Amino acid sequence: MSLHLVLEKIQSGVVLLIILSILVIAHEWGHFIVARLCGMRVDDFSVGMGKRIWLVAKRGDTEYNVRLLPIGGFVKIAGMDADEEPINMAKDKLLGRKDDPDAGEIPLVAENTPESQPYTEADGFNAKPLWMRSLTILAGPVMSFLLGYVIFCLMGCTVGISSGKILNRVAVVMPDGAGYKAKLITGDKIVKIDDKVITNGPEMVDTIRHSLGKTIQITVIRDGETKVLTAKPEPLKDDKDKDITVADVVEPGALASLGVKAGDELRAIVPTSMDTEDADLIRTPDQATAALKKYAGQNVQIVLGRKGDTPILKGMLPPATSALATFSVRTPGGLKFGMDAAVERLSFVESVKTGNKMIVILFKNLRDLVKSHKFQEQTGGVIRMYQETARASKVNINETISLAAQLSISLAIFNMLPIPILDGGHLLTFFIEWVRRGKKLTEKQQQAFMLTGFVIIGTLFILINANDIIRTFSDKLPH
Repeated sequence: MSLHLVLEKIQSGVVLLIILSILVIAHEWGHFIVARLCGMRVDDFSVGMGKRIWLVAKRGDTEYNVRLLPIGGFVKIAGMDADEEPINMAKDKLLGRKDDPDAGEIPLVAENTPESQPYTEADGFNAKPLWMRSLTILAGPVMSFLLGYVIFCLMGCTVGISSGKILNRVAVVMPDGAGYKAKLITGDKIVKIDDKVITNGPEMVDTIRHSLGKTIQITVIRDGETKVLTAKPEPLKDDKDKDITVADVVEPGALASLGVKAGDELRAIVPTSMDTEDADLIRTPDQATAALKKYAGQNVQIVLGRKGDTPILKGMLPPATSALATFSVRTPGGLKFGMDAAVERLSFVESVKTGNKMIVILFKNLRDLVKSHKFQEQTGGVIRMYQETARASKVNINETISLAAQLSISLAIFNMLPIPILDGGHLLTFFIEWVRRGKKLTEKQQQAFMLTGFVIIGTLFILINANDIIRTFSDKLPH
């Protein structure tokens, strides 16, 4: 392994640690600030776990510390030890550490470490009403979500965002695809395919899409060196792993008046009142003809594929009696890699609008992930986060910051799961307390509840990271 590659891997690890530290500080600051606003005493705000290596400052009752292990952080709220005692008992029962004097040195609960004596003063956590305790716990995930949201909203007017104009540069290579087999890697700039010089992204995409089954020579520039790779585009697949087909325009007929040309791919036709992103894609000549008849005489948007670009034409479709366009069906080829996109700066207002759209897209993708039942392929642990960070670092700062925003929102969602020891688990116990009109679970019930949480989290941790390891050694993670 070359020194350059070693330094690159170290850099990726450092970038990931910086990202995770920022996310943890934001999450814990949410707990901290609401606890203070609710009049609770906060003894410790720590970044990292384990033994303290640096007392940064002490303000009032609160120490601000940096700890040995850079794997998270915690806020210690006075009086929370009584609420957390079942967790500590469950931890000791599960790990067999009842008499270990250092058992509390690496706390497994982010919000607290055990106190020597129960704290019963009025500024303690458990002395506060239920709604204050609930807000304090909820504040962590809310702050994580807000951090991701703010990052998305400010990216456009600071580092810029992807403009949608694709470049002839590789951003990510999917495993088991033709691009991976051809040894394409993130950062490769494609400058020639066979004898055709490639100067932009659309040219690259169009050439590959029309090269299904052909063996092509791809010339790339990688780290300043020119390399020639051999690839064979494979059929593009849909979410159900079936070959995708497209309807190519043979004769535009009356559609020529709207700007449609022979050779265009007719991808969708929707009324002007409808968002083109919500349109059903046209895959066959029959579907194309049916759409033309359905919207004949109406104002529509026509989504095309043209030489790698996706122009959208607007206008009134000719009446059904006009000469209809004719189509042929084709299966496009692909190399299963993602393209980098040009970055553009936006005004503050446009940046916020774009940030809102990105949040909507993120949740749509999450919904689609749930529907697809592909959690094993799409979720990951520390290894996956490291590899995504390494990939993003090779693309641009925009990609890295976008990854940080996604991780922050993912942290918020994960922490809201109603699993004991997570914030969502705390909120669940508070909900039970509210339903029981202020009556808490017994100590034995809480201990069983928390022990269940440790088992669930421990099992998830092992399964997710084991899956990462298996996929890493079998080369099934994106590159």
